[in-house]
Amino acid sequence: MKVLAAALVSTTLLASANATADTQFVALDNSPGTELCMAFASNKPLDMKKAIKQNRVKKYQIDDKLTCNDMSLAEFASVYGLNRTSNYMNLEISTSTSIKDLAMAKKELVYISGSK
Repeated sequence: MKVLAAALVSTTLLASANATADTQFVALDNSPGTELCMAFASNKPLDMKKAIKQNRVKKYQIDDKLTCNDMSLAEFASVYGLNRTSNYMNLEISTSTSIKDLAMAKKELVYISGSK
């Protein structure tokens, strides 16, 4: 049973890593909100922690007020598979299972704007 659970977790992590690897995020402006959204989109908790410190905000303030591309952080994380930064921010994201042909996958370019 533990082997099955471990295999399921590793498969989920691999699928989410592929989802974020196919997406390239580009900032639309230099606002603090966009900077925080770019750090969140990096899917690297250390980058998110640095951006929070540089912008002198608290994690709970970001959860309540920051929107990326007019979506809450939980929605944004769910759409783009940003599980590592969402775990760091203690966000509950809805997970879904899908089958994606990796050979047919295209690079996706997403422009990010944060809340003002």
